[in-house]
Amino acid sequence: MEQKLYIILFFAFSITMSHAQTDSAKKNKNIDTPYDCDLEYINPMPPTCRDISKTTAIDSGFFRILYALNAVDIKNPETYDDLQRLEIGAQHSKYYSLFVFSKDSAATYGVMEDNAKNNTNMVLGGNVFQVMEFDGKYQGWSEYLFSEYFKDLSTNKLTEYARMPDGLDYYNNSQYTESIPLQDWEISDDTLTVAGYLCQKATCKFRGRDYTAWFSSDIPVNNGPWKFGGLPGLILKVYDKDKRCTFECVGIENHKQKYPITLLNSLKQYNKADRMKVWKFKKSAQENYYRLTDIKPDNARPFPKLYPYNPLELE
Repeated sequence: MEQKLYIILFFAFSITMSHAQTDSAKKNKNIDTPYDCDLEYINPMPPTCRDISKTTAIDSGFFRILYALNAVDIKNPETYDDLQRLEIGAQHSKYYSLFVFSKDSAATYGVMEDNAKNNTNMVLGGNVFQVMEFDGKYQGWSEYLFSEYFKDLSTNKLTEYARMPDGLDYYNNSQYTESIPLQDWEISDDTLTVAGYLCQKATCKFRGRDYTAWFSSDIPVNNGPWKFGGLPGLILKVYDKDKRCTFECVGIENHKQKYPITLLNSLKQYNKADRMKVWKFKKSAQENYYRLTDIKPDNARPFPKLYPYNPLELE
């Protein structure tokens, strides 16, 4: 009975959210789901929330760096595409979406509390599904919200765990490992203050795009958001020439005691591939989502178009 109730509530919630999102989309044009036909272009559906209760500690650290992705107003997280976090330990670093992690965490512990209260054994992602709601302005699936990046500094390797859109996650969640990418930076004397730190300018060309970065020598850490690094200081802001993506530091969390840097156990089950194969998976998911998931519109009108795949890595 409990299981049936959860499933009924899930579908009821999905339908309610669809109508609510349609009304909201008319006002702010920021709800991108395949079930909202009032938009001209949309993104694939995000995956449902996952269970994050089972993890393995791979390192520990004292501070975390927060980055806004594509902020309209740097003081207002509701205007970010995402809020992301960089964790740095002695041998590993981890970069991931804090918005997504917060939703996964709330869903996980909500189910755990219900199980304890009702003496049940429901499983998030097994017999319980919860819609992923977003805190920022970006709506739908994006690799920049649903991929996690781990750098193993001891072996000079980077691993991306790519979490795919709803309906494709079970088959196409993928991982690949490559050498930590090197950007050939050219440092200039220009300066800019970011998050209260005086930064110096650096530029480079990386995998088909031109980038400008601002790094602080006051934080002597060879790292930064996404795949960036290789400068004599922490990168606090970086963007491509076309402003496709802008990562900007909005805060640094200092911890008196070390916190664990963890790897979700379920990530170890992702399909292994190489970088270009995962790139092709993501491109196909972005541009062929309806066909791959066999989602069909009703007879009244077709679904809106899907945005073309426009990644940072062009090569």
